[in-house]
Amino acid sequence: MEREEIHDAATFIAGLTIGALIGTVSAILLAPQSGRRTRKQIARKAENWSEAAADTVGEVREEAGRLVDRTKRDARRLRQGARGRVDTTGERLAEVIEQGRERLRS
Repeated sequence: MEREEIHDAATFIAGLTIGALIGTVSAILLAPQSGRRTRKQIARKAENWSEAAADTVGEVREEAGRLVDRTKRDARRLRQGARGRVDTTGERLAEVIEQGRERLRS
């Protein structure tokens, strides 16, 4: 489930970023100004978007790392709990077998 959440968040952020980039470029290209000024503006916006995308990727990586750590911790707890239950069940089974042997002897 958590992988799906990461994927959904990353997809949403990517879609939002691409949509905003397309909108920005369209607005710049359709604005009445000189070609040189438009190119500078596009370069500046591209740099800003590149930095924003890098920040977003970093945030997604950090969140993914936290989710991985939490998943490992939860898996460790589940494994320990399962081992405890198996040990308890094994002990109880040994007791029942021993009781059955004693009844057969008597």
